[in-house]
Amino acid sequence: MRAIDQDVMNRLFEVVDELGLSREAVEVPLLMAGDGNVRSLGPGRGLPQRFEIELPDTDDLTPFLTDLPQALRQAGWSGDREA
Repeated sequence: MRAIDQDVMNRLFEVVDELGLSREAVEVPLLMAGDGNVRSLGPGRGLPQRFEIELPDTDDLTPFLTDLPQALRQAGWSGDREA
């Protein structure tokens, strides 16, 4: 497992920002693991929905980040720009 660096976080935030999903609604473990995972954490912190995005332990994050919108929807994200 590798630790996430700022460049990796910036790539993730580019996708999150483009979706209109609040950065406050996203929790990211500091270690990359396996194939990555997205799961709902339920409401909290004044947000209707929060998500944990575990990034995969790979050099090429492009496939995971490309599929991230679909993975968020499968985890319960409605696509609202407010979440």
